[in-house]
Amino acid sequence: MYSGVMAKQEKSFLSYVTGNTIPRATAVDRLVLLQQHMDFSSHKLVMATIMLVNTIGASFLVHRWVPETNIEAWIAINLCLATLLVIDFLLKRGRPAPKTVSGKYLRRSEFLAILFGLAWGSLPFFVGADENAAMIMGGLMITPMAAGMASMLTRVPRIVLRYALSAFFASAAYSAYAQSVTGATICLMMVSFMFALYLGARSSYMVYKSDIDATQKAEESRDLLIGALEASHQAFAIFNEDGDVVVENQLHQQVFGTSEDTLEPIDKPIRRDGVFWQKSVECISGVGTVVVYTDVTRMEEARSEIEHARNDAEAANEAKTRFLGSMSAELKVPLDVISACAGVIGSSSNIPCSEEEVSTYADKIAEQAMILSSTLDGIINFTRMEREDYLAQSSEVPVSEVIQNVVRKLTEGEFSRFADRLKISVPSNLAADMDESSFEIIIRNIIKNALESGSSAPIVVKAGMVSGVGLVVMVRDRGRGMTSDVLEKAFEPFFHSRPAHQKYDHSTGVGLGLSVARRLADAQGLRIKLRSELGRGTTAFVTIPETLVRRSAPQDSATATEISVIDPAELQKKTG
Repeated sequence: MYSGVMAKQEKSFLSYVTGNTIPRATAVDRLVLLQQHMDFSSHKLVMATIMLVNTIGASFLVHRWVPETNIEAWIAINLCLATLLVIDFLLKRGRPAPKTVSGKYLRRSEFLAILFGLAWGSLPFFVGADENAAMIMGGLMITPMAAGMASMLTRVPRIVLRYALSAFFASAAYSAYAQSVTGATICLMMVSFMFALYLGARSSYMVYKSDIDATQKAEESRDLLIGALEASHQAFAIFNEDGDVVVENQLHQQVFGTSEDTLEPIDKPIRRDGVFWQKSVECISGVGTVVVYTDVTRMEEARSEIEHARNDAEAANEAKTRFLGSMSAELKVPLDVISACAGVIGSSSNIPCSEEEVSTYADKIAEQAMILSSTLDGIINFTRMEREDYLAQSSEVPVSEVIQNVVRKLTEGEFSRFADRLKISVPSNLAADMDESSFEIIIRNIIKNALESGSSAPIVVKAGMVSGVGLVVMVRDRGRGMTSDVLEKAFEPFFHSRPAHQKYDHSTGVGLGLSVARRLADAQGLRIKLRSELGRGTTAFVTIPETLVRRSAPQDSATATEISVIDPAELQKKTG
């Protein structure tokens, strides 16, 4: 098998050096052609210098050994050829290195190599009548010149072998002409030298060609790897020991090219331009440090969604806990009162009761039943909003009429004691497109929340148009107020603002009023804002956008002037 490979290489190299055309079909051939062009161009001046030195040295020896000679003509020929090399060098000096070449320059160089070889091998013809001295002198000059060219132009064997063969044929022609035994011997020695030169040139060229082929395949593999990494949407780079980038794909250059890399792995994803990247670092001996950034945006988004879902589940569980804790008092206490009163006046009771006491117990039962009804109404309203169709059809709702109805129902019921402390100032010429029942619940819960605040001062309910904001309904109390921490949680379901030491107060409800109001308002495009200060009371603002507000003619002048009660600048500042 080894002999077959050697025979194939021998045939390939022989056809290469003896062929009329220079191979340039493949990418490797074109790269070889370019490097041969550059090699010969860079060594022209050195070859011209060696030719001049050897020419002068050879002419000195010939003049010293041979009395009658024509060496001057040989010197002139070699000086002309050396001058051609110098001129060609000067013409190409300073030019940028070409990216591709056609091969014409190398063909001309091969022709010049044949001329140089013939001129150098023709030395015996110009030495004189002494055939032995002429062949010895020619052999001494041809061999080192060919060896020197082979050492300089290892990647250009066609030029080297053409020079050596031309010089040999010129010397062999003189030996045949002179029929010298010394000349024949020297020619035989030159044949063995030519064979050794051929083997050396072939070995060097095959190694060079193999290196070029391996380099080309490595570059193709590198390009294939870079292309695969580009398609994988991964940022890839290789760093050397000094931390400099050796290889990187376009994505790495765009995203991380402007920043310094520590070449250390990072556990958490890195965020760049809204994209999360997971960094991986691997040190490979003989290669460097490989850094790969993988796009994990989808994983981070999924993790974030899971985290949000977990937080929502925890919030729901906390709300459920608060609900159950609230219900244990909000429902059990009224039921205990009802059960106790009913037990006293029931038929199985042994406690004597007068008609007045029976009436008192019946009133307590009715009062506690009303509290239970109110509590259950809040729960029903809250759970009702879980349905997508909980809002009825929008209609034109008279704002003043709805507010007056809410106030009347509250003051005729459980909050009758506050009837004289509610100050209402609402214009009757304003209406809005919204769900009437939902708006009524919003206003009732907000006013009820103000009534439960413990305010001894009048509770003010005002409404009016604010330019650039819309219709604003303001409910203000002067009760105990809320701290900033309590204010942040005011709209959470089942949250109570009552002090921690206050165990239960039937007037405080289950903590759903503001939560229900906020959700109903958001569903219709309304806004609810609270401003509160501890010890100075709370002000609630319900803002209806201008696009939903409708005006009608005022019923009388008194109600028409009520719009001016609200300071627009102050309201706009407070409601944001």
